[in-house]
Amino acid sequence: MRSNCFALCLIFLLAACASQGQKSSDIEQRDLVDGQQAAQRQQAAKALDAERQAKIAQEQEEIKRQLDEKEQQRRQLGEQPVVKPLPRADVGGTQLKGDAWVQLKEPGSPLAKRSIYYDYGRYEIKEQYVPVIEAHAKFLMDHTDLKIAVQGNCDARGSREYNLALGQRRADSVKRAMVLLGVAEGQIETVSFGAEKPVAFGQDEESWAKNRRADVVYGNEPR
Repeated sequence: MRSNCFALCLIFLLAACASQGQKSSDIEQRDLVDGQQAAQRQQAAKALDAERQAKIAQEQEEIKRQLDEKEQQRRQLGEQPVVKPLPRADVGGTQLKGDAWVQLKEPGSPLAKRSIYYDYGRYEIKEQYVPVIEAHAKFLMDHTDLKIAVQGNCDARGSREYNLALGQRRADSVKRAMVLLGVAEGQIETVSFGAEKPVAFGQDEESWAKNRRADVVYGNEPR
């Protein structure tokens, strides 16, 4: 009888050990799968980032190539380069009268917004800024005696030549959109400041995003 009880206890003990061992094995297997999945996600993220960086580098190289071609053409024709920063930051058109400034500073109005922001290395106008450009275009068409400046800006990354070229493209993209909406070309002057006119000085994405912009300048705005 005692030997039977001992045998039963031994069987139960072995079964418990086997069950515990299976649980440990299951946990190890699950941890292994989770680790593999995490590694796959990390690898996919690295591949996506590498692809994005390669695309940006390709775009930068294309802009530089186009800039070099234009510069060579200007030298052959004896022209002065157009892409250069202006000495003054308050470049603009006609001095506006009080009533016009009231319109331009109306709270909540698209006219109160004077900056168009861009993604890194890009100069295409994002859909969210189309209403701002449309509002300023209509204002200019209603005030055909006005002349404005569109100033292109970049963040501090990239060479001076690259930033000047990209800033010019950003300014030109705004002018081109306004002209397509009906504004006379003679009402809009474009200029690039490259990275020489930042509004934020941090070395982080939040600061860089504030500097990737084109500013619409109407002249000496009253303070």
